[in-house]
Amino acid sequence: MINDNKQYPLVVACLATWNGEEFVADTLASLAAQTYPNLKVLISDDASTDNTVAICELSTTKDFRFHLLRQTQRLGWIGNINFLLSSAKGDYFFFISHDDVLEPTYVMRLLEKLEARPNAILAFSDIETIDTNSNREIQAYTALDGIERRIYRAHRMLLQRGIWWIPYRGIFRSVAVDRIGGLRTNLAGEFAADWPWLVHLSLLGEFVRVPEVLYKKVQRKKSLSLNWNYTIGAWFAATLACAGEIYRSRLSLFEKMLLQISLAGAFLRCIWRWLLPYIT
Repeated sequence: MINDNKQYPLVVACLATWNGEEFVADTLASLAAQTYPNLKVLISDDASTDNTVAICELSTTKDFRFHLLRQTQRLGWIGNINFLLSSAKGDYFFFISHDDVLEPTYVMRLLEKLEARPNAILAFSDIETIDTNSNREIQAYTALDGIERRIYRAHRMLLQRGIWWIPYRGIFRSVAVDRIGGLRTNLAGEFAADWPWLVHLSLLGEFVRVPEVLYKKVQRKKSLSLNWNYTIGAWFAATLACAGEIYRSRLSLFEKMLLQISLAGAFLRCIWRWLLPYIT
């Protein structure tokens, strides 16, 4: 557990909002209910045209930990996230979507794991997903459990083994931003931009899983990932972005070559799955 007698590291929640008046209040309430004593909530509203700003402003008047930044022109998902990362100052960061909800112990439990594991770069929990038909499912990402070698972590992330996007909902050390920067667009725009970011992050340290359901992901008809165009061209663009992250990493040339081979194999398997329905 985190020692009550030492100073608590500063954790910054990065909340990107846009036209979320129907649900953002629940997200804000779950952040306000966090039991961790040194939390800052940084909100960046991406030029909403509904009452999202008013709802967020109400939170800032009630809780000194909440800070609201407003964009006058739309930046988009990646632009808004990167603005938050460039504005945040702290020891640890995490992203939260404006329609998701955290358990009160989310920050405390994940930070305990990170503080106890100096070699870890990120900690994440199991999640509950609620789809557009209100179906609920508990999901866990176990593909990196116990894997200490960075080349193996990245290999599995490149292959997208398991529910690879769950760690994006975790807490990571701020040094990761210094090393990687923010998320990047690719030839398909914002499509799957969290994948190459997680690939690079997996090269910086271990991913530690907390086997508790501490994050609730709510899918809505307007959810970003549900409206992406899942074509072979889009996946090729995301694959190229992963190759770019490998190139930018501090791996040895040999390690980079191994991962590029792994990535090529992953894309070939993607093509096979895409073509399979057309094969008679």
